[in-house]
Amino acid sequence: MCISPVYADILNQMSKTFLYAGISAVLFLAVFNSCKSPPPPPPAEMPKDPRASIFLEGIEAQGVNSINLAFVLKAENPRSESAAVTVGVWSVLINNRKVDEGVRILPEASGFNVDAASDAEVPVKLELDIAALTRAGLTLKDDYHVSIGTDLEFVYDAGMVKVTAGGDALFPRIQEPVFAITAIAILKAELINTRFRVSLKVENPNPFPMDLSSFKYELYGEGRFWADGQERNVLKIPAHGAAETRLFLVMNFIDMKRDLFDLIVNLQDVNYRFKGEALVKTEVDYLPQFRTAFDLSGYSQVFDN
Repeated sequence: MCISPVYADILNQMSKTFLYAGISAVLFLAVFNSCKSPPPPPPAEMPKDPRASIFLEGIEAQGVNSINLAFVLKAENPRSESAAVTVGVWSVLINNRKVDEGVRILPEASGFNVDAASDAEVPVKLELDIAALTRAGLTLKDDYHVSIGTDLEFVYDAGMVKVTAGGDALFPRIQEPVFAITAIAILKAELINTRFRVSLKVENPNPFPMDLSSFKYELYGEGRFWADGQERNVLKIPAHGAAETRLFLVMNFIDMKRDLFDLIVNLQDVNYRFKGEALVKTEVDYLPQFRTAFDLSGYSQVFDN
C-alpha cells in the first residue's frame, strides 16, 4: 500500500512524540524514586525476660518427725549480658497453709551471677520439724503438700527485672504405730520361774502397710522388773488397720525375793509398765525403716492359763 508523503510525515512526527513522552516518564519516575525517603528500619527486638523455677531433687528423713526436702532453684538468663541475681524472702505452705514455725530454709546463697544466654542452679534445703508443726496447730493429713516460693531480682546494666519462682513437693506422711497391751496371762507358776503371755495390739495409722521387723522390751509389774525379751519378724500391720501378737516371757525367781512370787501367783489384775523399742519397715522410699520407742503403763487383768 502506498502512503502519501504527507501522511508519512505525520506518522513520523507522532512516533517521535510518543517516544519523547515515554522517555520523559521514565526519567520522571527515576528522579521521583531517588527523592523518596528510605523505609524506616524494623523496630528493635525487645530483650527477653529472665525466668526462674524450683524443682524437688530428693527427700531425706532422720525419723518420722524430721524430714529434709532438697530443692533446686534454677535461674535462666536469655539476654546477651550477664545478670546479678538477688534472692528474696522465702515462703512455705504446707497443705495450703502458710507456716513459719517448724520450718527452716537453708539456701546455698542469697545472691549469685548468671552469665549471658545461660542459666544457674542453686541448691535449697527445707527442714521440716513435724512435732513443732503439730504443736503450732497444723492439721496433718495422709499426704504432705509442700510449696515454697521466693522473688528474684535480675540486675542488668539497663535495669532490674523481678521474677517469681515456686516449686512443690507431694509425699506421704509417716506416723509411728500405736502399741497397746490387751492382756497378761500367767502360763505356769513355779518356784524357779514363771512364764507369761503378753497380748500386744499394734495399730497402723498410715495409708500403707508396715512391718514390725524387730522388737525388744521390758515388762514391769507393780513397780518391779519382771522380765524382758527380744523378737524378730514380729508381725505385719495392714494400712489403716491393726494386728495382734503374743509375746512369751520368762521370769526367773532365783535372784528375786519370794514375796514377788507370792504377789504374782495371787494377782487378779496388775499395774504394769511395758517399754522398749521397735524397728519398723515401711514402703516409703524416703524413710524405708525407722526405730520407734514405746512406754506403756496401765492396769491389765491377769489370766491363769
